Amino acid sequence: MVRTSTSVLLSLILVVVTMQSFTFAAPDSMNGQGNQMMLASNGKGKYGVFVSSNADALERHAAQELVNYLTQVTGAPFQLSEGTTPPAGPLFVVGRNALTENLVPELAGNSLGEDGFVIRAAQRYIIIAGSDPRGTMYGVNYFLDYYVGVKWYSPSYTFVPTNPNLRLRVTNDVQVPRFEYREMYVNDGNNEQYRAHNLLNGKYRDRSIHVPQSEPWLDSWSSYWPYDVHNFKKIVPQTPYHHGNQLLAMNESVRSIAAGNLVQLITQRVSEGKDASFGFSQEDTTWNPDPDSLAFANQHGGSLAAPVMDMVGDIATRVKTEIPDARIGTLAYMFTEEAPTGMTLPDNVVITFAPIYKDHGRALNDPKNSFSKANIEQWAQMSDDILFWDYIMDFSGGGYLMPYPSLYAMSETIQYLATLPSVKGYFGEHIVGNTAPISTGLTDLRAWVGARLLWNPDQDYRELIDEFVNGYYGDAAPYISQYITLLHEAFEQSDSTLTISTPITSPFLSFDLMRQIDGLFDQAVAATNDPVSLNHVQRTRIEVDYTILMRYVDYRSEARKRNIQWDPDYDNRYARFKTYTADIINYKSKGTMESLYRLIDIRRTLPTIPDFVSGLPDSDWMDFQDHMFWLYEPAGTTLVSDAAASDQAAAKVKGSTNQWAIQLHDTVLPREGQWKLYANVRVDPGTGSPGTTAFNFGFNSPSGGGRTSMDYAHVADGAYSFVEFPWVYEYNPNQPNRYFWLAPPNSSAIANLYVDRIIAVRQ
Repeated sequence: MVRTSTSVLLSLILVVVTMQSFTFAAPDSMNGQGNQMMLASNGKGKYGVFVSSNADALERHAAQELVNYLTQVTGAPFQLSEGTTPPAGPLFVVGRNALTENLVPELAGNSLGEDGFVIRAAQRYIIIAGSDPRGTMYGVNYFLDYYVGVKWYSPSYTFVPTNPNLRLRVTNDVQVPRFEYREMYVNDGNNEQYRAHNLLNGKYRDRSIHVPQSEPWLDSWSSYWPYDVHNFKKIVPQTPYHHGNQLLAMNESVRSIAAGNLVQLITQRVSEGKDASFGFSQEDTTWNPDPDSLAFANQHGGSLAAPVMDMVGDIATRVKTEIPDARIGTLAYMFTEEAPTGMTLPDNVVITFAPIYKDHGRALNDPKNSFSKANIEQWAQMSDDILFWDYIMDFSGGGYLMPYPSLYAMSETIQYLATLPSVKGYFGEHIVGNTAPISTGLTDLRAWVGARLLWNPDQDYRELIDEFVNGYYGDAAPYISQYITLLHEAFEQSDSTLTISTPITSPFLSFDLMRQIDGLFDQAVAATNDPVSLNHVQRTRIEVDYTILMRYVDYRSEARKRNIQWDPDYDNRYARFKTYTADIINYKSKGTMESLYRLIDIRRTLPTIPDFVSGLPDSDWMDFQDHMFWLYEPAGTTLVSDAAASDQAAAKVKGSTNQWAIQLHDTVLPREGQWKLYANVRVDPGTGSPGTTAFNFGFNSPSGGGRTSMDYAHVADGAYSFVEFPWVYEYNPNQPNRYFWLAPPNSSAIANLYVDRIIAVRQ
């Protein structure tokens, strides 16, 4: 057998290495009593491939790929022919034509949809065809994958088996995907060949990203999801109709203007040969509604989605009178996630349900996500057209490179969504923008497993994980399997949550876990001499190295407390990390790799113990160092070396900003007990004087909070001192996103504010 590491088009460049064994999951029709066909014997092909001369670019490309891969697998030449009449002899017939319509009546109906297909043995033919050319393309890719064993594991790695005596059992395999729209937004989101091979049809066009025009043989992406989001103010640009970050939802002029502009936009799309749809949805922020909108919300269960959906539904109905097949997309997201009561929606509105605040490490139907589960079930009663927007990657906390155990939750969520007939599509967001890492951590695994479940959610996702791991990591597979299991078990057994901003200091990434899985990767590296598999191991190890490099002082402190000998092998680890991240641009949203390297370059020491907690048990105080803070980077907030700080590093922000620049979130604070917090701060003096404010600090909470300030006179000496937050913190699971913050005033009173650490003391 051979492996190929390539992006396969019409011409293929092979990188051949040895592989000991390979298995793949066969469809039911291959295990039955159907006809067994000998496709090749001892280097001689037994079948030709035929495509009609009327076939389009998609079908021709699919037929050529069938020839190319069968030739690679068997070593036998397979002849491609085209015309109006098939030649003599056994043949694969690819695509819909007069012959296949006669032998496969399903092609003439609507049962297959755009993506479904039939693989059928009839007379001397093996027919692979869909009602639509896209279905034919997926049929060929499915056949090569599930029947022949070609595996497109990632955009840069394809496994091709070697089988000179290829014998297959083909009967009547009818395939229709469960989800009409299927997208795993990952690996730059632009490798169309990889996505087509894995039966994905989504091509999300982020408003800030230019997605290249498809090649004719791949110009086949689904039009189910109306284009554009977060555009209320673009559709209704007149500022008098804006209110509280959104629109005056109940205003007649707003509705009239929006309907007119959407008619123009959709008409333009149709003139360009595109589908008759457009998105019309809220801005990506909060809403302070006007009185009329608030009153309407109160009439429908108090949900702010009510006035928004009434507006969108009204506008969609108006547009439909001008363009009968027009479809309008909108969001159930943030303040509109909660479903309204006593409402219905027109059948030309597509709802994108995006529960950004759920725990992304647990399935949608897990009890900890009961709010979101209840809401999607209510939306499913209001609409027959719902697309689910899932979040399966960290964007602004630890970032794209941190271990993020969302694989099991993603799989179970897809399987649960499949039980709701109204849910027609799924969008799995791994990245923001097109600069996130390719083939790092478990990214390829998530994309591959997700793609297969979106086609057929009845598959056992743990068996799919095993299949990928064995094919992708070779002899290192047992150790990677243990890593995946341990990571997910550690999260499940912790009280952590996965959000889009989970910090690298999250409790489930404990010293014991990281020490154990680091050893597994040592064993994985030692187990394989295959350079392709070794590269996959090292690219996956990036997230382990990243965690240890960012938290090695925490882990050394833990080892010291427990008298454990542990060496982070810092220099060698850092060198390896830089080698395998050299092609990455961003490690998180708006965070470049260059900025990450600068953070890691700050060498820290074990922190000193403050005098006021030196006599307390370890369980009664906690040290939150600067790398645990959330930093508002647009204000210039960053981490810097600081010889005066307890560990030689601190968070720094210029004194001319009034942003809440330095924050410590409840995601890292204790989950039990009551705690007082103390920040260790200093300033570079500016023009301040006694009585003026040196910096502000406070506590933010949905139920309130507060703020206070520090007099310049108390910090003018520029030395570190502890400042007490005048609030007692206690964890509340019903109030997420609480945090303590510090910020200088928007003045020249101080030049810079430094925060070394925050100490929490049990009350």
